[in-house]
Amino acid sequence: MINSYKQLVNGKLLIAKVEKNIWHHRRLLSVLAVILIVQLFELALLQVKYDIFIGGFLQPYAYRTFPERVLFILISLWYDFFLFGILGIFWFNLADRLNKFGVLTYYSFTVLMLLVMGIWLGLKFKVLSYFNDTINYQIIANLGGGSIKEGLLYASNEIALFTGIMVIIIGIFIFIARYLRSHEYSRDYHQQLPQSLVLKWALIIMSVVTPFLTFAVSDNDFLRYGLEKKTSYRLISSGLDSLTDFDDDGYGLFSYPKDSALFDDRIYPGALDIPGNEIDEDGLLGDAVLIPLSPDPLKEIQPRAGKHIILIVLETARVDLLEQQINGQFVAPVMREIARTGTSAKYAYSHTGYTVTSLMALFNRELIQHDHRIKLIDFLQASGYGISIISGQDESFGDIALNTGMTKEGVNYFDARTAIEDRVFPSKDSGSLRLSEERVVEQFQKRFSELDLKTPQFMYLNFQAAHFPYSHPNMQKRLVKEFIPRSEIVAENRERVAATYWNAVSNADWAVGRVVETLKKNNLYDQTSLVILGDHGESLFEDGFLGHGHAINEAQTHIPLVFNDPNLNINQAIGQVDVAEMAIRSAFELPNQWLNSEKSVFQLVGNLSFPSLIGHVKYGGDRITFDFRSEQGYLSEDKQWKTLQELLADSKQKDRINYLISDWETLKWHEYDFRNKGDYKSQQFLSGDQH
Repeated sequence: MINSYKQLVNGKLLIAKVEKNIWHHRRLLSVLAVILIVQLFELALLQVKYDIFIGGFLQPYAYRTFPERVLFILISLWYDFFLFGILGIFWFNLADRLNKFGVLTYYSFTVLMLLVMGIWLGLKFKVLSYFNDTINYQIIANLGGGSIKEGLLYASNEIALFTGIMVIIIGIFIFIARYLRSHEYSRDYHQQLPQSLVLKWALIIMSVVTPFLTFAVSDNDFLRYGLEKKTSYRLISSGLDSLTDFDDDGYGLFSYPKDSALFDDRIYPGALDIPGNEIDEDGLLGDAVLIPLSPDPLKEIQPRAGKHIILIVLETARVDLLEQQINGQFVAPVMREIARTGTSAKYAYSHTGYTVTSLMALFNRELIQHDHRIKLIDFLQASGYGISIISGQDESFGDIALNTGMTKEGVNYFDARTAIEDRVFPSKDSGSLRLSEERVVEQFQKRFSELDLKTPQFMYLNFQAAHFPYSHPNMQKRLVKEFIPRSEIVAENRERVAATYWNAVSNADWAVGRVVETLKKNNLYDQTSLVILGDHGESLFEDGFLGHGHAINEAQTHIPLVFNDPNLNINQAIGQVDVAEMAIRSAFELPNQWLNSEKSVFQLVGNLSFPSLIGHVKYGGDRITFDFRSEQGYLSEDKQWKTLQELLADSKQKDRINYLISDWETLKWHEYDFRNKGDYKSQQFLSGDQH
């Protein structure tokens, strides 16, 4: 009995000791509780949204190895601790002033921080709207803890899921708060026990170290990629950047890229370099020297009736589709035959690697918003052509239809939003809407039967088969027995990913075959200029990446370009801005020779105002690429990166890098000048020879 009593007393003493230690470090523990929970959910969402720890679609960086993951998580915890530690200090000092010492004070801090972060993360990662085919059903299943059947509309589930979770969480928090209020601790040491200074001193040390750490991270592409998606890092780096933005131009020392002239508000990263003012606003190669815009060749061609034109754009089409085989079977036999009897451009390129900008370059015949060149649809309407748009995607995405004239009066318009009930995925998001190849072919045949074929016709067809994740529930398995599931699309399964992709291309080829079959059945194949090209390519992990639009290389920008016209003579690099003219010349049976082997195709990653990469590629694939993030250039012939200073010092490469940067500055300037109606009067640059 005595031993039992002693054990009971000792147990109570131990509990009291533990309770004292907890209370002594109550502020530190409250902050730690917040950051651990936030860290857990934020990292989970980063993985769900970006596949940040395994690599995924459109992702240039991932933390795949154990050391990389540990380093990223530790730095992430550092910024979370610093942010929530500072917020905690303010909260606890306020509580002291109000003589609030109970456990409810610290519980309330924890709950408030978690609720604010929970709502913010829900909005940030677009729980209510970001679901699309890129992440498909897996994300809802992960967040909701269950499976979602095909055909269930995303919107209702997203709203119900998010709202339901928040209601449950808030209810639990309120219940616990009421319990704590009615069972408030009253031990004397709650007020008498000195507060631990660990949190205070940790924050003092971190306030000294954090600026140096942030400066280093901002210069490291690999770490910055993931940390910029962290709320705490963005808030802290933005705050530090604002403190060092002495000239109030929006750039300081802690964002990326950094301001090279902290006390001159005319000079900052991405600034418009105004020609002729003797100021180097963007910090590159001195004051801008513009390249004259070449005259529009379509202005020299009289609009008139010609052959019918069918322009087919294949989503995510790699140039090697004509030669690719799966199990000894050609992936694209129809397009191979068209190329054999017609013409295939060996070196055709996407300018941007993005669907929206690629289509606008194709239809508007230029990379900028400008009226220097006649738009394809405008020219064809002036020539008396009937215009039909039949697309497997939502052409309102990125305002493609509006900016290219697809929805002009007199244009017959059909796209995935027009036939939204026939979409292959449940999501109604513009970036997700897709129609099957069968549905697009059905609409083509219907529209074809309605046309007055005595009048020249232009038809634009868009086949979405090869769009990520390279399959949909009703896609035909023409080359594979099974599609790779979305959750298994990782670098380790590269061969299965590629097989699924090539099967999708085979479905697009089948659709092209139905178009050719319809033309031949109506004896119109030889009276039609048929043009087939890709909007951009796709990396299939062979260069370490999956997707497109984040690198200037062969996989992501080299595209197929095939004509059924055998009379084209192509011996130069072709950009998408050239294709409309080639199609018109083919339809009008005009000389169609493209023989300038020195012509460069301009390419970029990002937007024209502030790209991360720009490049020129010539016939044969010879490239020069400039990376604004590191101010280095890549030469394909040397297969190495060199600093801008090294390139300028090299007599062989100096002119190339100067031409590349001047080409970009010229495009940027003319677009700005057009949008601002000639504020700086660049009319003297609007004529000259083609470069």
